Amino acid sequence: MKRRTFVEFGMLGVAELFAKSHSLYGLVPDSAPYTAAGAFYPNDLLKWTYFGWESDHPKSWSFMGGAVSPGLRTTIQFALAWEGKLYVPDELASDRKQKIHWYLKDGYLPAPVSEWDAGPIHVKISHFADRILNGRATAVYSRVELSSTSKTQLPVVLHVGAAADVAIPLRGDPQHQTSKRTSYECTVGVGRTEVRDFVSPANGQATPAQLAAEGNFDTHYESMKRHWTDRVQLLTHPVTLPSPMLADMFKALQITAWENVVKLGDNYEIHASPPAPGGMYNYDVVFTHDIPNYVDQWMREGDINLGVEVLESPYYSTLDRAAYDFPTYLDTIGKFLLPAAEYLRVTGDKSYFTAKRREGAKRAAKSIHTARVFDDPDHYGLLRKSQDFENWADGGDFLLCDNWSALHGLQAYKYICDSLGDSEESQWAEHEMEDLNACLNKAIEKSCSENNTPYYLGAFDKASIRRYQDSNYSWVPYSGALSTFPWGAYLKGFELGGAWKDKFDASLEHALQERDDKRIPEGSWGAWWGQVTYGSAYNASAGVQCLFSEKYRIEAIKNVEFMARNQCAPFQWSEAYEFKGSGQWVGMYTPPVSYGNYECWGYSFAKQALLQACASVKADGTVILGRGVPNDWIFPGSVIEWANIMVNNKKKINFRISAREQSLDLEIWGDVPDGKILLNLPILKENIRSTSAGTVGPLKDSIELSADTRRVKVLLASPLNPANKNGSA
Repeated sequence: MKRRTFVEFGMLGVAELFAKSHSLYGLVPDSAPYTAAGAFYPNDLLKWTYFGWESDHPKSWSFMGGAVSPGLRTTIQFALAWEGKLYVPDELASDRKQKIHWYLKDGYLPAPVSEWDAGPIHVKISHFADRILNGRATAVYSRVELSSTSKTQLPVVLHVGAAADVAIPLRGDPQHQTSKRTSYECTVGVGRTEVRDFVSPANGQATPAQLAAEGNFDTHYESMKRHWTDRVQLLTHPVTLPSPMLADMFKALQITAWENVVKLGDNYEIHASPPAPGGMYNYDVVFTHDIPNYVDQWMREGDINLGVEVLESPYYSTLDRAAYDFPTYLDTIGKFLLPAAEYLRVTGDKSYFTAKRREGAKRAAKSIHTARVFDDPDHYGLLRKSQDFENWADGGDFLLCDNWSALHGLQAYKYICDSLGDSEESQWAEHEMEDLNACLNKAIEKSCSENNTPYYLGAFDKASIRRYQDSNYSWVPYSGALSTFPWGAYLKGFELGGAWKDKFDASLEHALQERDDKRIPEGSWGAWWGQVTYGSAYNASAGVQCLFSEKYRIEAIKNVEFMARNQCAPFQWSEAYEFKGSGQWVGMYTPPVSYGNYECWGYSFAKQALLQACASVKADGTVILGRGVPNDWIFPGSVIEWANIMVNNKKKINFRISAREQSLDLEIWGDVPDGKILLNLPILKENIRSTSAGTVGPLKDSIELSADTRRVKVLLASPLNPANKNGSA
């Protein structure tokens, strides 16, 4: 994939302060917006988190030890002096995760907190951003809290690595200051906490006097908290899960996705992430085949207005073309149609589809046909050569993901046409879909026969298979990730099959076996080849399509749990990361490589995987509950509860699954869906003794309920295992 160039990070420049003792982590590239004029210590530039306000550009960084870069203008560090010794957080120590506690306040809010000890003093540093001055500016608020268990009061000095007009004090004036630093004399009393608050400009224009006059830290924290919490509460979100961390993770990633929206005039763009402080290749840009997946998920969560804003942005209308200059991501064409179909499903709003919008959808669908090749007998009917995650060399390949994405897009187009009563276009889409599906199956059969395998891979040519035989991203799950096929297409009504369907489980089995052979940990699909095998921000995007499989449908939750256990920073993940040791943050590769960036596209997929494993909704109104929920989530006392699941036609439901020793209770409240409800937990397979409502499905692995069902109790044939709760992430 051309966003990744596999070039080791160039050491472009070293900050004078760090040059003697830290030749790697202390480096400050000329190309990076990282500066720390009043620095006391080297930051680990491969460990950061970002936060900010929606539509702002740029965002802000925070580092493990509590340093902050408001609006990426400068980096402000905090240090403490006691009895003549300067204490700083050691972000480069091998046991830094144990010595520095780094997390998000209230579990999921965009407010990073760092805690560490300075001798007998415990230091706690918090940051967050809030929009001020009637929306004209954004400020970063910082709080330093000093506490001690000493039986005597302790005089200390808080050193701030910034001038007083950059880190503007909200409590007291500095006793000492230079153009680069300020110092505050404090006395930490017995059993008391000494607090110093600061505000810094991040975005927009505001003078120091204006910032200081806008109010205190606590007032703005409540303002920020109310803003994000109110938004989350209106949308689809988990209320309670057997792993509380995953409920926080979902909400944190909702906010992170909003933070990556950049508003340029009336144009809403979604960027992959802010720049990386280590100066790797900049992901603070739009990537074509990412955008439809973001918007598709926003529609699914009920974030309709934001989704429409992006769909209406001029750049989105350019994603439906069959010809790109570079990079060539042909999976984009089919995915272009997905958000509009999801909008129609969740809202039922046919009036949105004006003549102009219908023409845009038609153009995208026809572009699928234009992108197919009909003059190559070996690849007849497939989409032409293209590029995806890894298949970018030598002119690309004939890719599974492109053809799957096209099938999904055609099904989405057919759904739109059927809903709008356009029978002519619906019939065209059905014919095109059937023809492409047949050509794809023929290519799969040919590939499997030539390679003597019961499974297929992500590309079709022998040269491609040899070239990418060591690439994890040539496995089928990542083709599903890029195309959101087959589960996503099935939910929209796709019913075609053939070789791709018949060999789907075998292809998943091959990927899982390859994973084990490469010693990639369970729950991960790895990343790329060579040493880059541990994990990726895209991990859950591969697993979500496994929901289509009866055998492997719990992989999506395993993937999300792996991400929760292996964070690069609080609820942040690099595009690729490696194991750094037991009890440590996983991290970027050292020496750093160009793809050592956080990648919000993968975060959006993690939300989709967690949601759809618990609740998926078909275009016909059928609500499928619990399909991807692993058995170790079901133990006496466990609860799975979601709010505001978007069923069709502006309707929402809430549901709760509660487990007892030998029974399950399902409660549903809210609107009545348009279709039946299917309780499809894997633990029900051959394990249903009786049900208080509905009927047992033909495979004896589900309960079919009428749309107006509000409560059902399922008695199980076998008692639940209390030990399962120990298996949750």
